[in-house]
Amino acid sequence: MPFQGNAVKKSSNTALLPFEAEDAAALLASKIRIARIARGWTQAELAARSDLSTRTVTSIEAGAVNVQLGFWLKALWALDLLHDFIAHIQPVGMNDHEFALLAANAPKRVREKGSAA
Repeated sequence: MPFQGNAVKKSSNTALLPFEAEDAAALLASKIRIARIARGWTQAELAARSDLSTRTVTSIEAGAVNVQLGFWLKALWALDLLHDFIAHIQPVGMNDHEFALLAANAPKRVREKGSAA
């Protein structure tokens, strides 16, 4: 069968991300790797503790953005870093109370302007 260029599936890569997102993925990957090494764990040990494959752990530590977010979270959990990671997710300029007020007053869904309610 002749090669058909459009039949090749392309995977996600950092070239499709904004620079800031690339940097964030690389930083998180580095922190995961350093935390694993500081604990004296091999990639296989982290994989076992987080119920992931060693290949997935290797991809996470390489900053592969095509790895499911849930897998990144499992690795953070196994390293006891999940709480710290979540604590840093907050809208700029808002504390938890302000964010809760915003969330409580937000509409259930957002529709396009001019569409029927």
